[in-house]
Amino acid sequence: MSIVRRFLVAPSLVRLIRKERGGARITEGYFAPQGGRVSYVRVDGQQCHLVLVNTGPDGTSSEERTDVPRAHGDALLDVCGGKALYDRTAVALGAGREARIDRYVAPGTLDLVSVVFEEIGDANAFTVPVWFGPEVTGDAAYERHAVALQGVPQPGEVALSNAALEAVLDLVEPRFGFGRYGGAPKPAEDDGMKALRRAVPPPAPQAPAAAAEPAPQEAAGPNDARIDEVIESLSQALGNPQPLPPEGEPAQPARAEETAAEFERWTVRPRRNQT
Repeated sequence: MSIVRRFLVAPSLVRLIRKERGGARITEGYFAPQGGRVSYVRVDGQQCHLVLVNTGPDGTSSEERTDVPRAHGDALLDVCGGKALYDRTAVALGAGREARIDRYVAPGTLDLVSVVFEEIGDANAFTVPVWFGPEVTGDAAYERHAVALQGVPQPGEVALSNAALEAVLDLVEPRFGFGRYGGAPKPAEDDGMKALRRAVPPPAPQAPAAAAEPAPQEAAGPNDARIDEVIESLSQALGNPQPLPPEGEPAQPARAEETAAEFERWTVRPRRNQT
């Protein structure tokens, strides 16, 4: 037994979700209900089923499915009382719950989102997401067989709020920028890396090397002072400030080793220009 709660949803939100998550085309052909039972043939890709749905007085329903060959399914679609075509996208809501978003393309346009529950208590306790529209669970015109046999209802425009848009963006955002293209999320910078970014200017373009004899190495210049500033900034960011030696006095070996270790830790190694 299962309980289904259905809601309208703004078409623009469905378009955004489908753009990021895609969808699968499903075709269903329904026969006239008989004695509280609904039977239909369902074609989903290469899978084809003949489905019998029994609905109880409390609104719960159960399904019996039988696999049928695709050729038989196509023949049943030709003689059914009404057909419905829709694109389905499934999205996770958390806590093991899933929402099924159906965009009908025949017999008319309609956007619905539904959530299936195994227990009526879970259905009643469900917290409706802010991006869901008005609930239509109690309106029989929005059941799938009714849409196929009687046509699409005209619910009017579904209001779209900024909170609903933000909620949908939070829902699909993990795919923006990296998941959609297979990359990895960019890690956040810590204080040490921010200090390096402020201290180190972008590298200047280098001129092509001339085919000439290498010039002798010159004395340390402004680049060495810049490296010292980087070391100072990094040390302060790490909570271990190390004063620079007085101008003209060489660095002590121990300090040089510690600086090298810190730079190994951050994998940032400023280069001294060779001329």
